[in-house]
Amino acid sequence: MSSVTGGGTVHTLADLYDKYIVATTIEKERDPKRLFVTDVGKCPRQVALRMMQADRKPVLPQQRAMWDLAEYIEETLMKALDVAGELAEYQAPIDITDHENWGGRLDIVRWVGDKEQIIEVKTERSNSLKRNADGALAYEHPKPNHVYQASVYDAYFDYRGEHLDPVIWYAARGGSNPPVECPVIPNFPPIKLMMDELDAVRDALPELPPPLSKQLKETSYGRIIKRVAPWECGYCDYAGISCHPDLSESVWAEQDKKTGNWTIKESADLDILTAWAEERAHEALLFLL
Repeated sequence: MSSVTGGGTVHTLADLYDKYIVATTIEKERDPKRLFVTDVGKCPRQVALRMMQADRKPVLPQQRAMWDLAEYIEETLMKALDVAGELAEYQAPIDITDHENWGGRLDIVRWVGDKEQIIEVKTERSNSLKRNADGALAYEHPKPNHVYQASVYDAYFDYRGEHLDPVIWYAARGGSNPPVECPVIPNFPPIKLMMDELDAVRDALPELPPPLSKQLKETSYGRIIKRVAPWECGYCDYAGISCHPDLSESVWAEQDKKTGNWTIKESADLDILTAWAEERAHEALLFLL
């Protein structure tokens, strides 16, 4: 892994990363029952399992590398704002006084003239920030969970005067797509209810909330509608270890390639499918239903 030249040790770059970055990462000692702003919008069962310190998948080196890169991108933006004379706060803790044992730390507050503005920095895969031919982002931004976080920070941050609505700054980890700045319109009252629900989850421990319900998803360019497990289950650190969600899929509706006609499958729950079709104004399905 390393070679000795001229009496000194010459490390490989991988060695340096493992020895001086990964190995020195400080594992913070936290109250396991503490709730965080980043929990808002997460699967309640996942949050409960974390508070119960349930068995989970190990943190892989590539995950730590991804977190380090995200920290570097955030710190780079902070330094740029500081040089420009626009930095107001960096990693400022939030005092959540009306909820017991909650914590949070926002990323950046900048000065826009004489007004403050919260900036939440998020990093993503480069292809998640790609644009369609019309210039619109191909995927939903800002993401709901990120809007929840920014709204909580906006509600609890102690502004020194006038302020602007927060923004979420999405940066591609691969660098192949430019960053995207998304404005946030805070809507705190319903988000506070989500915080109340997490308080209730904590109070009910060791009883766990149920797994997330399955969802309907369009596949095959919108020609097939399936009932699938939520995408969160595929990324959950507890899935398959302390939580065993039903990952099976079933086709509820399918469009014929040649005729364009739709068929409702026997497996479909008509009430759920109807509500889904109404929400999306899916006229072809509503005609059959």
